[in-house]
Amino acid sequence: MDVAIPVLQEELETVLRPWLGSLFLTSNPMLDQLTQMMRGYAPYKQTLEDLRDQLESFLLTSISRYTHGSMMVLNDQYKTVRLGQGHIGWITDDVMGVLFDKLTPFSANFIKLNDYSLRVQSLSALRVLYQKYASYYSEEDLRFLKEMIRRTYPPEKYRDWLKD
Repeated sequence: MDVAIPVLQEELETVLRPWLGSLFLTSNPMLDQLTQMMRGYAPYKQTLEDLRDQLESFLLTSISRYTHGSMMVLNDQYKTVRLGQGHIGWITDDVMGVLFDKLTPFSANFIKLNDYSLRVQSLSALRVLYQKYASYYSEEDLRFLKEMIRRTYPPEKYRDWLKD
């Protein structure tokens, strides 16, 4: 029996709206399909990397399809934005962050998430490790994690949650 991850469509909409805009999200079935994909994730059937690859491919092809290949969306500030491959990677990481937030913080999930963060550049994974799994790290390792985040990502990406 599959144990679905309780991902809510509203949670995905919240992370996608800044990237894709409300108009795009309400004008096609992509958000619905993405929610179903996320709810279908089963750790015993699929690795986090495999899910990430599947989501990235889905997002790229869906955005391309629903923008008729232009990859241009109207954000909520009424500005047209052309999405590139780099944007798709960031969008995918934000979507994965919704799943990471849903994982119960215990050792097996810590190992899985920590391993994922070592193989995939993922600010969302690092954020959840910092916020929910800090007790699994030594003081030195936690200090290293914070410093790595600061060196790798722009401050606006972590300012709200990475504390001194």
